[in-house]
Amino acid sequence: MPNFTFEQSGKIVFGRGSLNELGRLTASFGSRVLLVTGRSFAVNSGFLAKILENFREVGLDVTVFQEVEPNPSLRTVERGVHVLRGKSVDVVVGFGGGSALDAAKAIAALIVLGGSPLDHLYPRSVDRALPIVAVPTTTGTGSEVTRYSVLTNPLEKKKVVMQGPALVPKVAILDPDVTDLMPGRLVASTGFDALSHALEAFISRRASPLSDLFALEAARIIFNNLPSAMRGSKEARELMLYASMLAGVAINQAGSTMVHGLGYYLTVHHDLHHGVANSLLLPYSLAYYAEKGGRVSELAEKLGFRSWFELVAAVCKLADDVGIPDSIASIGVSAGELDAMVEEAFSYKRNLENGPVMPTPEEVRNIYAMAFEGRRGFLKSLTH
Repeated sequence: MPNFTFEQSGKIVFGRGSLNELGRLTASFGSRVLLVTGRSFAVNSGFLAKILENFREVGLDVTVFQEVEPNPSLRTVERGVHVLRGKSVDVVVGFGGGSALDAAKAIAALIVLGGSPLDHLYPRSVDRALPIVAVPTTTGTGSEVTRYSVLTNPLEKKKVVMQGPALVPKVAILDPDVTDLMPGRLVASTGFDALSHALEAFISRRASPLSDLFALEAARIIFNNLPSAMRGSKEARELMLYASMLAGVAINQAGSTMVHGLGYYLTVHHDLHHGVANSLLLPYSLAYYAEKGGRVSELAEKLGFRSWFELVAAVCKLADDVGIPDSIASIGVSAGELDAMVEEAFSYKRNLENGPVMPTPEEVRNIYAMAFEGRRGFLKSLTH
């Protein structure tokens, strides 16, 4: 049994109708609230009005910041802090997908720490922030239970990370009534984000017996429920919300690998959804780690597959079932970008180094080349 440390603070409130508890739970941290959310879903769904009414019922004074875009930028986080100029706030509430939650977490830290997000990026650790209450509206990032705030630096076209124990939300409210409204395509994309978290956490250098429990249960649920959730099953979507949280706990403990590190280029330079970017790299990364002696065979066995190849084939089949593009080429990425892709992948060393082995530039190039060819050709090559 290896030595390990497991730290997971915060309260998790799960269940249909649990959004009604938001005001009461938020009020336990003070009376002045900053609500951080995206530009459209909260308003168009009617949830923003419901949340504000819930806050008024318990006497909370609310400032709303609803300018968070997908892949939130450093500038957006700074604007979120500036809306409070001349005001004070006790607690930050994030309502939305991973982008809104990540922005809320970064804003909560900067209100206390001051300065720019650039002053507090990894490898620095955020040990002070306002209390954060997180309400996810998608079933993928698990940001409601993680220590990470993933942001975009638009000037450098890079993903950057604030991380630290103070960024773990004090309360996470997971209400499946909210995720019932997700379009099927978004369910598929975010579902692959959660699956990637689960599988990467298991094969990570920092995996532990406890993180493995969360990773394996999340992966089992996603394999069994993602297609039904995409087609609209409320029961499957409820399970996907649970699995996303489990995978978030797993990655909070163990971290991500080169699947994330290689996928960031596609998100930043081609505006591709983070979950889709992961899905386009996941089969080839798993195969690479398996051939290098990583824990992929053990992962496959614990998930009920006879070999790592069966696991990789199941990932590919799931991607086909939910309409994930077959290849990087099919989303409009040019082979002429390959040199830049390899170079940028190594700027995310924290992800690459967290895998069971550190790939070489030539190995990363080969993984990208297979992703250009696509899943169907890749599976045929593995059988020969």
